[in-house]
Amino acid sequence: MISEDHLDFMHALWSRRTTYTYIFLVLNILIFVMMELAGGTTNEATLMAFGVKSNPEIDQGQVWRFVTPIFIHIGLLHLFFNSYALWMVGPQVEKLYGSARFVLLYVLTGVAGVVGSYFYHPDVISAGASGAIFGLFGVLAVFGLKYRKTIPPFFKKAVGAGVLPVIVINLIIGFSFPAIDNSAHISGLLAGALLALLIPFHQPGAETGRGLITVQAAIVVVVCASFYQVASNYEGPSFSFRNLSLGWGQVVGTKSSVEEFIDAVNLAQRNFQTLSERLDEEKGEDPGSLKKSAAEAIEAIDALKRAPSMGAEPDGLTNQLLRLMEEQYQLITDIERTGTKTFAHNLRLKENTREYAKVMRTFSDWVENDGRRYGIQMGKRP
Repeated sequence: MISEDHLDFMHALWSRRTTYTYIFLVLNILIFVMMELAGGTTNEATLMAFGVKSNPEIDQGQVWRFVTPIFIHIGLLHLFFNSYALWMVGPQVEKLYGSARFVLLYVLTGVAGVVGSYFYHPDVISAGASGAIFGLFGVLAVFGLKYRKTIPPFFKKAVGAGVLPVIVINLIIGFSFPAIDNSAHISGLLAGALLALLIPFHQPGAETGRGLITVQAAIVVVVCASFYQVASNYEGPSFSFRNLSLGWGQVVGTKSSVEEFIDAVNLAQRNFQTLSERLDEEKGEDPGSLKKSAAEAIEAIDALKRAPSMGAEPDGLTNQLLRLMEEQYQLITDIERTGTKTFAHNLRLKENTREYAKVMRTFSDWVENDGRRYGIQMGKRP
C-alpha cells in the first residue's frame, strides 16, 4: 500500500515540466542540421568551425570550445544515441531537481567532460553530449543513495543502485571502442556525482530561489555567448541546402560533403584528360573507343551534378567543369554520328582543352587561398 505522502511526492514531482531537456534536444538537432548544410558533421573543417574541442585552439584563447562541444555531434548515429539517452534520463533529472538546477547540472557536467578530454586526449578533436549524459547518470546514482531513506521505496528502483548497471555497461562499451572518448564520460560522471552531493534536489512544493534563477540565466548566457563566438570567428564551408541529401545519407559518418566534392572534381579531371588524349589519337574515330569515351563523360557529368555545394566560388568552378564535360560529350556524339573526326572537331577539342586548363588553374588558386576553410590541401585528400 502506497502512503498518501508518497503519492503526494510523486504527483508533485511528475507534474513538473521538463522544458530544458527538450530545449537541449532541439538545440542538438538544430546545430547538427546547420553543420550538414555547411559540409557535413564528419568533415573536420566544419567541425573545427562549429567549435569542437581542439586543444591548440583552446590554448590560443578559444575557451568557448569548453562549452560548444556539448551540443555538437559527429555523424547521425552519434546524434541519435545521445539524443535518445537525453530523452530518457533528462526528464527524470529535471523533474527531480527543477529546471534551474538541471541547466546547471547538464552544462557543468558537459564542460567537465570536455575538460577531461582536454587533459587525457590532447591530440584529437572531440564533441558530443555524452559527458553531460553521464553526468546526469551520476546525479541519479547519488540522488538514490543520498535520499534513500526519504524517497518512496518503489522509486528507489529507478535511481541509486538501479542506475549503476547502466553506467557500468556504457563504460565497458566505451573502453571497447577506441574511437569513444571515455575520459569525457568518466569526467562527466564524477562531476555529476559531486554536484549531486552538493546540490539538494527541488523539494515538492518548494519555490526556486532567485539565486538559482540567476545562475541558470548566467549559464544560458554563457552558452549563447559561446556560439556567438563561433559565429563571429566562423571560417568553415558555406551553407547550402544541396548538402542535406548527402548529410542524411551519412548514417555511419564515413564520408563528408567535402570528400564528395573532391571525388567529383577528381573524377571529372581524370576523365577529361583521358578523353582528350584518346580523341587526339588516330584511333579517336574507333566506334568502341567512342562508346567508352561517351560512358566516361556521362560518369563525370553525373558526379558533378551530384557534387555538394561548397560556396559561390567553388560551385562556379564546378559548373564550368560540368559545362566542359558536357561539351566533350557533345563532341564525342558528333564524331560518332559523322563516323569521322573533322578539322572542326579538332578545333573544338583544342578549345575545350584550353578552357579546361584555365578552369583547373583557377581551381588550384582557390584551393591554395581558401582550401584550409574546407580541410582541402593541394595534393592531399581532406
